[in-house]
Amino acid sequence: MHAADKSADTFSSEPATRPWWKEPYVWLVISGPLSAVLACAVTAVYIMQGPDALVPDDRYREGIEISKQVQTAPPPMQPAMAGRNHSATGGKSLEKP
Repeated sequence: MHAADKSADTFSSEPATRPWWKEPYVWLVISGPLSAVLACAVTAVYIMQGPDALVPDDRYREGIEISKQVQTAPPPMQPAMAGRNHSATGGKSLEKP
């Protein structure tokens, strides 16, 4: 066998075949459905943890208590509360002391 015949065998016109996991387009195609399956699994785990907490029946009473706390706020917070209430109700402007 001659050296020229040996080199002709190593350089064939057929492309070199690679395993499927080394092809980048395979992973691009797999990544979409795989991400959907993972998102579904995360959602299922979240759902299986139990129902959301319900709003308490005494929510109106809690709101009244919060309103009382706002009215008795310390002096540094009172201008902020007045400004918030003014913008929410559209009342007359407050003068600075």
